[in-house]
Amino acid sequence: MMFNGRLNKNESHIWLNLQQDVNASKVKDRSLVMDFLQLPESISFVSSVSEQIIGGTTIYRDRTRLSMVLANVAVKDAFRETATYQIVKASLPFFKTVAIRDVDVLVSNDVIADPVGFPLSFEVESWTRDVLVRAGFEEVNKIGQYSFDIQEDNYHPFKWDNRPNEESAKELMWDMSKPAGLTTSLIWAARDFAMASKNLMTYTVNEKVAAVAGLWSTNESLVVTPVVSDPEILDWSKLAEAIAAEGAKLQVNRIYLPLVGPGQAALIEELQKTSTKSSTRELSLMRKPL
Repeated sequence: MMFNGRLNKNESHIWLNLQQDVNASKVKDRSLVMDFLQLPESISFVSSVSEQIIGGTTIYRDRTRLSMVLANVAVKDAFRETATYQIVKASLPFFKTVAIRDVDVLVSNDVIADPVGFPLSFEVESWTRDVLVRAGFEEVNKIGQYSFDIQEDNYHPFKWDNRPNEESAKELMWDMSKPAGLTTSLIWAARDFAMASKNLMTYTVNEKVAAVAGLWSTNESLVVTPVVSDPEILDWSKLAEAIAAEGAKLQVNRIYLPLVGPGQAALIEELQKTSTKSSTRELSLMRKPL
């Protein structure tokens, strides 16, 4: 018989150890993982058989969209075929509530190891797709993940606000998420984590936030998540230059954007102009309505 249970915050190391046992490559920075697991809206579950932990999930409650993110799935190889469905179902709501209307999950379309790692990337591995379909998830959009090797250059970027304007940033993200192709709780989970970690940046023009970005320096890379802007106020080229300049300032080897919507293609084109090498991955945004 399988037992499913929710972990307390002081038991987060149990989930982290499970993730490292199952897929160590997803854990690029233990401290970042622990910080995410300690967020008030982050909830972790583990499942066990005969007192042996065989798998688990992490979810994130998005209070902005009144939704939820299935942020991570970890199951030991020997139990993937027989137990993954029950492990996933045990962590999901059974019916629509006032606070949760649907659940989002970002699924890899390839077997390439996640280059960014949880929790800056919320992608789950491609083998979970069949299980998610059985659990009622359907694909609703494509999400891009991009990386760039920046070239040294004399950038003239705009200056980020001394203090992020969090309320105006929320308004911008709400207004621009649909044209950006990012109508998903993934960006709100990324925003909340960046805000809690003091990595959220804003750029204001005439008292209105024109760009918001989470800027993370990790593993000789700059990870930018989330990133949302208003192209009617701020040219894509200016935003791309500001991102490239941050990478140059930190002297990192690569810049990653793990969460890019179809409506942000112009930003990617501008970033490619600043890079010596770029790569692209396409992931599937899947959703389960409740």
